[in-house]
Amino acid sequence: MIKKITIPYFPTGLKYITPLLAGGGIYLIVLSYSVFGGILILVAAIILTSNYVTEIDLGKKVYSDYLSILWLPVNMEKKKFTKIDRIVITKGAYAQTINTRSRSRQLDWADYTGTLLFDQLDSLDLLTKTDRTDLLKGIKEFKDFLNVDVEDRTTSQPYWIDMNNLN
Repeated sequence: MIKKITIPYFPTGLKYITPLLAGGGIYLIVLSYSVFGGILILVAAIILTSNYVTEIDLGKKVYSDYLSILWLPVNMEKKKFTKIDRIVITKGAYAQTINTRSRSRQLDWADYTGTLLFDQLDSLDLLTKTDRTDLLKGIKEFKDFLNVDVEDRTTSQPYWIDMNNLN
C-alpha cells in the first residue's frame, strides 16, 4: 500500500504561461536559432515537470521525500519507520517590514502545516497551506490511508479534529 502526494514546485500562474515559452522555443528553432530554442523548450519542460513528492509505503514501512525534475528524483530522503503516531496541525505566523523613503509598511501572514509524527522522534511535513480548511482537505486522504488521528495545535489548547465532518 503506497500513498503519494505531489505538489507543484512552480506556481500555477507560471505553469499556465509555460506553453507560450515552449512555443517561443519552437519559433526560434524555425528561425534557425536552435540553441536558444532548445534552451527555452528545456526550461518549459523543467517548469512543467518539477514537483515535490512525498511517498509513504505502509508495506515496507518506508517514506520517501524528494524533488522531482523531469521525472527524476533529486535530493531524495528515504527513511524507515516502525510506528506512525499522528498528524499535527501547526500555525506559523510571519511578519516582514518594508521600508521605503516615504513610509514603512508591515506585512503579516500565517500558514498552516500538517506534520506526520512517527517513532516519537521523527517528523515529516506533509502539506503547508495558507488556508486551514484547504490543509484539512489535503490531509484527509492521508489520515484515512494511515489510519491516524489529527491533532490541532494552532490554539493555546490543543484538540483532536473530527475529520468525518469535513466536506
